[in-house]
Amino acid sequence: MKICFVTEFFVPYYNGGGEHRYYDLAKRLVQQGHEIDLLTMKIAGDLKKEDIDGITVHHIGPKIENIPYRTGKDFIQYFFSVVKWLLTHKYDIIDAQAYSPLLSAYVGSKLKRTPLIGVIYDTSTTNNDQWLQSGNTASRMEKILTKIKYDKILTISPPTKESLINDFGVDEDNIKVIYTGVDVKKHDSVIEEDVVENQIIFVGRLAPHKHPDDLINVVDKIKEKIPNIKLVIVGRGQLKEKLLKLVEEKNLGDYVTFKQDLTDEELIREMKKSEMLVLPSTREGFGMVLAEANCCHKPVIAYKSGGTTEVIDDNVTGFLIEPKDTEQLREKIELLLVDKQLQHQMGENGRRKVEEKYDWDKLSKQYIQLVEEILNEK
Repeated sequence: MKICFVTEFFVPYYNGGGEHRYYDLAKRLVQQGHEIDLLTMKIAGDLKKEDIDGITVHHIGPKIENIPYRTGKDFIQYFFSVVKWLLTHKYDIIDAQAYSPLLSAYVGSKLKRTPLIGVIYDTSTTNNDQWLQSGNTASRMEKILTKIKYDKILTISPPTKESLINDFGVDEDNIKVIYTGVDVKKHDSVIEEDVVENQIIFVGRLAPHKHPDDLINVVDKIKEKIPNIKLVIVGRGQLKEKLLKLVEEKNLGDYVTFKQDLTDEELIREMKKSEMLVLPSTREGFGMVLAEANCCHKPVIAYKSGGTTEVIDDNVTGFLIEPKDTEQLREKIELLLVDKQLQHQMGENGRRKVEEKYDWDKLSKQYIQLVEEILNEK
C-alpha cells in the first residue's frame, strides 16, 4: 500500500506531538511493508528529499527559516505545492493533519479521486489562546475545515470526537478514534538511574494555552515548604522571553531551568530524572507527553482539558486539576513530592495503562485496519 502523509513540519526539525505521531506511525507502517511518502515545507535548508527510518520525506513549497512561524505567503505557496504534488503522484490514500494541510490535501484528493483521511487532534471550541499565530483567521479556518467531507476524520481522543460532534456538527459516523501512542521499547532502552529529588518537568510548546507561567508561579510558592524543588521546562515558543523575565522577577534562577531542542533520548532521560511531569494546558487533543512520562514510571498532573482526561485516570495514574486552579495544582504537586510511596504507585499504574492502551505497535495495526475499511468502501 502506498500512503502520503501531509504536514507542515516533521522531525527532527520540529518535535511537536503531531509530527512525532506521524513519525512513530509511519516508520511502523514501513516495517510492515507499506510505502510512505511524507510532504513537509522546506525546513532543512536546500534539502529536497531524505530518508528517515524508511519514510521518504519530501521538502516542498516555501523555505521556512524560523520554525514554526509562517507567513500568509508561505501558506499559499505550500497549498499550491501540495496540490501539484498530489496531482502528479499516485497513492492509495492520503492522510493530512490539521489544519492548513487539510485544505490542499482535500483539493488534491478530489481532483485525483484518492481517498483522504483528515486528522484533527483537538478543537478550539470558544478559546483562541491556543493558536500560535493569526488566532482569528485560524479560528475561522477551523470552522471551515471541520466541515469538509473527508472519507474519514481521524482523531486521537474521545473528548475531541465529542467536540467535533457537538461544537462543529460533524457526523459521528465519519469520525474514528485511534489514540496516539508511545514507543515503549525506545523509552525502555534509555537508561537513567539518577533521579533528582523534588524535580518536576514540563514538556511542550511555550505557547499561551500551555500556561507554563502557572507552573512557575506555583513553584515560587512551593519553594517555601520544599526549598530544594526544581522545575525543568523543555520547549521553545513565543512565551520564552516572558517566562525568562518572570523567573528573573521572582528570583527563581536557582529553581527553574530551561531546555530546548533535545533529542528523543535526552528528553526521555530528563523525564526519568524527574519525579513527575506537570502539564497545565487548557487545550490538549491528547497530551502525549503525559503518556510518555507514565511510560517512564512517572506520575502526571494536568488541567482537565480535552484528551488529558482520557490519558490520566484521576487519583490512579496522576491528578486532574480544574483549569487555572493554581491552588489545587500546588496542593497536588506538594502531595506527590512529599508522599514518595504514592508517587511511585501512580507511576507504576501509569506504566501499566500505557502498555495496555498506548503502545504504537498495537495502534499502527488499528490504523491499517481503518485504511483497509475506507478502501473497501470505494
